[in-house]
Amino acid sequence: MIKNYLKTTFRNLWKTKGYSFLNIFGLAIGISCASLIFLWVEDEVSYDSHFPNKEHIYLSKSRQTHDGGTYVFEANPGPLAPAIKAELPGVKYAARVNWPMPLLFNQGDNNLYQTGFYADPDFMDIFSLEFVEGSRASAMQNIDDIVLTQTAANRLFGEEPVIGKHVRINNEESYTIAGVVKDLPKNSSVQFDWIIPFEKFERISEGGFDSWGNNSFLTYVQLEPSAKLADVNKNLYDFAEHKVGGDLFYKNFLYPMARWRLYNSFDRDGNEQEGRIKYVRLFSIIAWVVLLIACINFMNLVTARSEKRAKEVGMRKVAGATKTSLISQFLGESIILASLSALLSIGLIYLFIRPFNNMVDKELAIGIVEPLHITFLAGIVLVCGLVSGSYPAFYLSSFNPIATLKGAKQKTGAASTVRRGLVVLQYAASITLISCTTIIFQQIQHVKGRDMGFEHSQVLTTPLRGKMLDHIDVIKEQLLATGGVETAGLSNMSVLNIGANTWGINWEGKDPNKQILIGVMHTDADFIPTMGMQLVDGRNFRPHMLGDSSSIVINEAFAKLIQPDGQAAGQTVRWGEEPYTVIGVVKDFVYNNVYTPAEPVLFYPFATKWGVLNIKTKAGIDLSKTVAQVGDILKANNPGYPFEYDFLDNVFNEKFKSEMLIQRLAGVFAVLSIIISCLGLFGLAAFTAERRTKEMGIRKVLGASVSSLVGLLNREFVVLVLVSCALAFPLAWWIMSDWLGNYQYHTDLHWWVFALAGGGALVIALLTVSSQAIKAALTNPTKSLRDE
Repeated sequence: MIKNYLKTTFRNLWKTKGYSFLNIFGLAIGISCASLIFLWVEDEVSYDSHFPNKEHIYLSKSRQTHDGGTYVFEANPGPLAPAIKAELPGVKYAARVNWPMPLLFNQGDNNLYQTGFYADPDFMDIFSLEFVEGSRASAMQNIDDIVLTQTAANRLFGEEPVIGKHVRINNEESYTIAGVVKDLPKNSSVQFDWIIPFEKFERISEGGFDSWGNNSFLTYVQLEPSAKLADVNKNLYDFAEHKVGGDLFYKNFLYPMARWRLYNSFDRDGNEQEGRIKYVRLFSIIAWVVLLIACINFMNLVTARSEKRAKEVGMRKVAGATKTSLISQFLGESIILASLSALLSIGLIYLFIRPFNNMVDKELAIGIVEPLHITFLAGIVLVCGLVSGSYPAFYLSSFNPIATLKGAKQKTGAASTVRRGLVVLQYAASITLISCTTIIFQQIQHVKGRDMGFEHSQVLTTPLRGKMLDHIDVIKEQLLATGGVETAGLSNMSVLNIGANTWGINWEGKDPNKQILIGVMHTDADFIPTMGMQLVDGRNFRPHMLGDSSSIVINEAFAKLIQPDGQAAGQTVRWGEEPYTVIGVVKDFVYNNVYTPAEPVLFYPFATKWGVLNIKTKAGIDLSKTVAQVGDILKANNPGYPFEYDFLDNVFNEKFKSEMLIQRLAGVFAVLSIIISCLGLFGLAAFTAERRTKEMGIRKVLGASVSSLVGLLNREFVVLVLVSCALAFPLAWWIMSDWLGNYQYHTDLHWWVFALAGGGALVIALLTVSSQAIKAALTNPTKSLRDE
């Protein structure tokens, strides 16, 4: 019997090759799209799951209240980790870690930058690092030891053993390789190429490691399995204040690893809010919507074509087929169709996994044999097969065989209504996706077009390495001499990411009970003109900071705190015990969060070993030539250090990474959903035209024109698309209103966006349907009526 069902199924597929292709291919596209998104979702929700002690690992955070706002930071004081390990019950391991930083590794002729951090030995226990060379017991015993990942070791030495070998860093110091650990998976919150003992960092840095008031380091903690987080946090909350015997500006708490990736975002009241989990939900919804559109398309075409098989059902029943056998046959045929779609989708997934990885910046693997993935595909096959096959199975099998064979027409009104409803849902989902994609694009462009208060285009940035700072005046002169560089200035960090701040600044008239957080940036005299910032009061730093060692330049937001009118030049502020004179005020500029108003910031005379050289290039020059000249100058003045650079525009665009990912995914899948919908609409239009061939013939005989016949066939589908618009517009408006509400600085919702989306969908639908309508209208009526 099964063999007979298979023969019947494939005969029907071959008999209606066009419809079969549309059906199978449409569902395959939907399954492929949903599968790719769910691979992304699976990667996100499985972040850090490979760490065996994940449920016991935490990151210490500090909660600080300044000027009525509560902020949550990841920076901690140096003494915290060793103190809580020694004194707090329930703490098993605690490790200080500096922020990830690149170092230049020198091995023979091989000079390359690799990123890692200085860390306490407990770091290796907390994250259960797996050694492939050396051991946990022998690694990092000496201050000049270094632990490398397998990839980092291979870059330097190839496949040969490296334990005990030496590697030079920054062309200066030599380190002994004491261990090689397996690379951590890509979906790990912690990534590094190397680890050096934190003790070494203490020795080579400028101090501040013993101060409870200097929050500069990450602190990772692992608790005992029996420890309760609430109890540990209760003891940790005022731990630092007890150590100094007075009030501090921060309170510490442990934040669980399980929430690092998907949450780890806090509002201005210090409360946790959703982070990436909202994107996981959004993309999951998009996946289900695309899959739903494909399933609707599949069910529509299956039910539409099933009506052509009424006489076949009658013949089978006359020949002795039971209702149960007919139900089994139709359900089996639908499941076979869905299975073919699933098989085709696997091929499409393998074909598009690489461009999808490039889009989402991941290295996702298909893993088709994994139980979860097999279950997903099997579930789609069963649901689509059973649901779409249920109509022909239960409806057609109930036909009266005698009436059917006599040519009596069966009532199909209910089925037709269901098909129309499914088309409406299909197009409503597609129009919603198109509208949302357009508004997301508008939001990104709206913020990108915002007056940032500085110029980020044509600005090249390169980190200060080696001896660059010792030759900075010569470097600047040579850069200007190239003719392609307008100016070059120093800062200790990117203007877009100011990671340092202080609350210890006071001025006359300041409320002593207010702790106001002020951003701090070290700059030289050339930084402000390099960034194209506008001085609105006072002056800039003098060249070489002559006489300006106790001067600062502030922005308007800070100036208004000092003087209501913002004219703060000449005023004196105290930073701790030291007085500083405000010599100038620059126009407000946006940094860190590009969606919020400008926050107070000050520029302090450049006095640090680390930082960034910002190079403003001239408009209209050959940029590639200028970049090459800059590289030659830096290599000549800083031999042994490879030239590395970035453009400030790239850093700026990184601020929109999440939004641009949403836009790209929503845009791609909106297009695919329209394609799937059009496949289904094309099939339904062809089916409708085929059913109404005789009607078209009679109308033509009676004098109907081709245009009137095309309009008659199109009218039904136009109405369906208009109903879809009526459903999609309010839904898209509600979704986007809620999404835009997450941003302080956002675009407005415009009616024409929805009209454009609906109009575009209508035009596409008309083009799709008209091809079949014109074909039916042009058919010679004598051919369609010769059997009457």
